[in-house]
Amino acid sequence: MTPPAAGEGASAMIGVILGALLPVVVTLALGMLAGWRRDQDVGAARSLNHMVLTYALPLALFAGTITIPRPELISDWPLLIILLTATLLPFLAALFVDLYVVRRSLPAAALQAMAFGFPAIAFTGIPILTPLIGSKATLLVDFAGLTGNIIILPATLVLLSFDQVTGGSGDGDGKCSGPKPSVGASITTALKRSLLQPVVLSPLLAIVLVLVNIHLPGVVSSSFRLLGGTVGGISLFASGIILQSQKLTFSMPAAISLTARLLIIPGLTYAALSLIGITGDERKMSVLALGLAAAPMQVILSSRYKTNERENAAVLLYTNILCIPTLALLIWLTQ
Repeated sequence: MTPPAAGEGASAMIGVILGALLPVVVTLALGMLAGWRRDQDVGAARSLNHMVLTYALPLALFAGTITIPRPELISDWPLLIILLTATLLPFLAALFVDLYVVRRSLPAAALQAMAFGFPAIAFTGIPILTPLIGSKATLLVDFAGLTGNIIILPATLVLLSFDQVTGGSGDGDGKCSGPKPSVGASITTALKRSLLQPVVLSPLLAIVLVLVNIHLPGVVSSSFRLLGGTVGGISLFASGIILQSQKLTFSMPAAISLTARLLIIPGLTYAALSLIGITGDERKMSVLALGLAAAPMQVILSSRYKTNERENAAVLLYTNILCIPTLALLIWLTQ
């Protein structure tokens, strides 16, 4: 049998990427249409986002993590380390530069750092990566979810909560009106607020259960997927409503987040892994996962804390559109 020509292979790959990303763009567009027609407003979008953050996403994370076989969770630790490093370092670097060089507010810096360290693997990872790397795509998505939802997301929540309890420069509605608490008390309060969130507790509980080799019956874990499966659609639809309300403009911070998310971070990861001799599937899986668009979680949190909603909405929209050609480039690079 004659192997497919290079052009045919490239066309098939573009078809895979379009098939995964087109629903994202269409759902965003439908949300924008609903906002333009006044069928839904920003208040409704924030209510939808609150439901996602409090109920749907915790169920989705728990159901996805509890199904990871214990031997895989333990034996594939190098992939977990790669993803952890390649998400945490950009997050910390962006946060440091924003706070101490650019002098942005703490909420703005935290959300931009999240754009650097939190790709939308949970939303678009399975349909894009499965045709490229096979069944390991599920494990990759689970590992990326662990690094993002147990480290990046709690860290962002701590920073946003810390700004609220100290009466910082953000726009949130939880500012203190009396004397400001001490730094230690503020950090403690922020940690309690963030670590007690269902979206943080649910994957942690699932990891503990997997490590002690406790797995729920399939009928129980699958029952969580009914609501958990709505995370992508509802959050993207609500993000579209917010996009329409913001009179979207392209700003320099959005351009920096866009370039870092789609090109710089996966490119540096490819170079670093090649330099230390890691090639093959581990390099391919890591680079492609890190080259995905920004996650809707940014817009959910910016809406919830009323901080830089226009900027984060722009990052979400543009990364999902421009992800198509940049992913094609990364696929060619890692073949």
